[in-house]
Amino acid sequence: MHTISIQQGESRQGEERSTTETSSGAQRASGPTLLEYFLPEADIVANYQTVVMATPQATYAALKSVDFAQSRSIVLRALLALRVADVRRARRQLGLAPLPAPARVSLENVEDYGQIKLAEKEGSEIVVGAIARPMHTTSLFVHRTPAEFKAFDCPGYVKGAGSYVVTPHGERRTMLSYEVRIRATDTPTRQQLFLWNTLTAPLMTFAGNQIVRHVKRVAERQCAAHAHAHGHSHGHSHGQHQAT
Repeated sequence: MHTISIQQGESRQGEERSTTETSSGAQRASGPTLLEYFLPEADIVANYQTVVMATPQATYAALKSVDFAQSRSIVLRALLALRVADVRRARRQLGLAPLPAPARVSLENVEDYGQIKLAEKEGSEIVVGAIARPMHTTSLFVHRTPAEFKAFDCPGYVKGAGSYVVTPHGERRTMLSYEVRIRATDTPTRQQLFLWNTLTAPLMTFAGNQIVRHVKRVAERQCAAHAHAHGHSHGHSHGQHQAT
């Protein structure tokens, strides 16, 4: 099993640490997660974390509504643009309705991209999954239930799932964790998966890091705007009270 672990520091320019190792077991957070239920065994596991200077409620709200295609990162936007173009082609080949233009990439519309919303624990965790043959985007668009995702084991496929977890981290701070698990359903496909991972791991690590950073920025910006509006409203009310 290949494990990639990413940890960001608490400051906006926080120190980042990344390691890649081969191990007999995945690194796990304390306690079981929904992700572990849906994909308990994986060939590749990647973890990304960052501390958000906002409440868990604000962070979770930002996570659910954020458009990843609006990231500041040119690299992440480029990767998502390639993904959108690939999905557009697949949907056209299958006779499905086209994606809107410009296309949003968010946790609100994962089905548009052939993904499955596997589970949600309101306020703390969202898990999204996908099943496909390598290099065959059209194979994503087979409707499957969460139970079918968990049970699926046909050879020649790759199963992937990603989990976003929000947990309190001190006063008015939040730990945002993003974990990705990928498993091939047979040995030849697993060999392809490991080759792909060898070639793309640095880029995928960068992209995963930018994903949590983008949610962090949006949550902190929204939290600051709310605090400013609340403070302005409170000050205005106080001034009116004094005037009377």
